[in-house]
Amino acid sequence: MSTSIYEGLVDMISLLFSLFTSAVAARDTFYPPLNHTTFITNTSLGTYGGIYSAPADQASSPSADDVYNYCSMPHPRLETYSLPLPIVNGSTSGRLVYLEYLQRHQRRTPYNILPGGENQAYNCNNLQPFLYAAPTSQNPSPLHVYAQSYSDPTNPFLATYVNGSCQYPQLTVGGFLDGYQHGRDLRAVYLYKLHLIPSDPAEESGRKVWLRSSSSALTQESAGGVLRGLWPEYQGSLPLHQQAASVDTVDQGFSCSARSDLLSAIESTPVWKEHLTVTASLRNQLADMFDANTSSWMSTFDHFADNFQARLCNGYSLPCSLKDESRCATQQQADEVFRAGDWEWNYWWRHNANATRYIQLVEGLFIGEVVQHLEAVAKGTSTLVYSHSFVHDGDLGPVLGALGIKALRWPGMGSNLAFEIWETADSEHYARVLYSGRAIETIHGTLDWVPLSSLLAILRPFVPEDIVSMCSAA
Repeated sequence: MSTSIYEGLVDMISLLFSLFTSAVAARDTFYPPLNHTTFITNTSLGTYGGIYSAPADQASSPSADDVYNYCSMPHPRLETYSLPLPIVNGSTSGRLVYLEYLQRHQRRTPYNILPGGENQAYNCNNLQPFLYAAPTSQNPSPLHVYAQSYSDPTNPFLATYVNGSCQYPQLTVGGFLDGYQHGRDLRAVYLYKLHLIPSDPAEESGRKVWLRSSSSALTQESAGGVLRGLWPEYQGSLPLHQQAASVDTVDQGFSCSARSDLLSAIESTPVWKEHLTVTASLRNQLADMFDANTSSWMSTFDHFADNFQARLCNGYSLPCSLKDESRCATQQQADEVFRAGDWEWNYWWRHNANATRYIQLVEGLFIGEVVQHLEAVAKGTSTLVYSHSFVHDGDLGPVLGALGIKALRWPGMGSNLAFEIWETADSEHYARVLYSGRAIETIHGTLDWVPLSSLLAILRPFVPEDIVSMCSAA
């Protein structure tokens, strides 16, 4: 075969593959082929159709196809929401009687500041994080003080940190506006269209609505934006329930030595080591560029992905080295970091042999709380119609793993799970589970209209019988 013919065939195959992966990404960006490390190293995959950009000071615009958007994940919207098929085709009649809604907080500044320092200042002057407490009687009423971060140029530690007016992490104004739109869309679907959520949250709120968050300011501030969108005219205050931080059943609040021991075992397997091997060149390049040759930055892609995501999701550029500003992270490097992050999340919660036990240790108690809510609906003893929990990616991931999601990408900002429970005319209960606005695809099939008992059977194995004993086991 001549060189020109061979090169022509290579170009044609490359083009066909590019068109194929683009088509797959447009149709199914939530479910990439994550079970092999070639997903990480295949540069032609890019972001696998995912979006990693958002305007700095505005709400994110929804994409036409509601694709995987790390900065602002899709959620139920009136424009894209569809009723269950048995309701639409008239094969059964029924009504929505309960909604269990879980979501990650909205977009924010990074947790992880580059060890060598940041070359761009973060600005948060357009958001006011309020900090105050009030007696139950509301008398005397507090002064509404808010935290105003600033950088003192005389602070000697600033040289290797980041200038600006933000805390790390903190909700950004774009994240707040995304949350407000998130709430408006939930209002359109679940209050106006399906008549489930009450129009006045204070009216019988103790019996019909349950709002919950972690102890993090990120989730609490996100709740403020989302709930304002949901109830735009309400002028009172609402309880956002939280457990004590040291025993919280979300955000890994309670201490559990077995949890960290099992994670160490998971990250010592040949498969995990293989992904470190195939990404060694990338990790070494980034470590050299950003003085990040430490175990916390090199053992997983969590820190680099977090830093890059937070920049791109808030209108900033990828970072450059402070020592040599001509050396900057490239988009191709960022794409590989994001693919590696997706691979790691899928391995932690779906693909490793100890995933079930790990989910039990991390999120089993919270899954048990969800199961209790659903069981009460099944028994007809629930007084709630709507429960909304504002949590973290580390909570959404294990719940998605427990559901058996076909492939788990890193749950992006505002990721959400809607457990809809429908009651038919003959008093049977059916469930469907929407992940970021559409029925989740799992190893059990698409959870679009299944008996509630079947959903409970999927979740119950992940609820530990004795978490105290499990956590203290050697």
